[in-house]
Amino acid sequence: MEREFSIVVLLFFCYSFIGWVWESIYCSLRAKHFVYRGFLLGPITPIYGFGVLGVLYFIAPYQNREIVVFGLAFLLVTVLEYVTSVLLEELFQASLWDYKDMPLNINGRVAVPVSIFWGLCCLFIVERLNPWLLGIVAGWENRFGIYLPIILLMAVSFDLGFTLSSVHSFRRGLNEISNAIQEKKEQLQLAVEENMDVPAQRLSEIKQQVTDRYDWLTELVEQNDLKNRLPHLNFQERRLLSSFPRMKSKEITTSIEEIRKLVKEMRKKEK
Repeated sequence: MEREFSIVVLLFFCYSFIGWVWESIYCSLRAKHFVYRGFLLGPITPIYGFGVLGVLYFIAPYQNREIVVFGLAFLLVTVLEYVTSVLLEELFQASLWDYKDMPLNINGRVAVPVSIFWGLCCLFIVERLNPWLLGIVAGWENRFGIYLPIILLMAVSFDLGFTLSSVHSFRRGLNEISNAIQEKKEQLQLAVEENMDVPAQRLSEIKQQVTDRYDWLTELVEQNDLKNRLPHLNFQERRLLSSFPRMKSKEITTSIEEIRKLVKEMRKKEK
């Protein structure tokens, strides 16, 4: 029983790490810079660990029937991704990914093409990867026994606790930065309205200042009265902000992209 527990835990961490590596590489290539993906601070994405272990458990009686394996994996991964999306959205009051631009999606949380891809991946895992990985994990279990799984579980528990404790601070920080951006927008818009009778060239310059979102974000950071009110996001909060480019918040009125830009400008001023 202890050996089986150890192997299951080690497999969970292996697939969680593999999932993190896959997402980080894929998102980094798309963004053309390194993206440290994942909800947790450590290099694991638990949804992959739970997903693969769930597939391995449910398809155990059907391992030699590829169509059944693919179908069960397709359904399980779809349900798991949908539920995870709902839970994270409830936690952050923001959607961390969005498939609304993909065909056959359900509320932007899951999409048939994505589920088909993961179904095929699970088929490869069941037939090729897992038998090989089981041999490696069994060797670890023989060498470290129950101690390695316990250490890993303690580490991820600490990571989860730290991440959850920072959620409230993260949401509050986004709201405060969003309010500062909105206040600056209103100031610039008021400047335009108050100068409607100035020469056309000057009015054009003022309007350009309003429409150029990055220039006025830089100016906002340099204003002492606002700079002192802006919260300073910690590493984990900045990482969450940058790791999910399709994040959409329910609580703020400005765009996440504007907040990202402002946070970057703040970091430049701090260095």
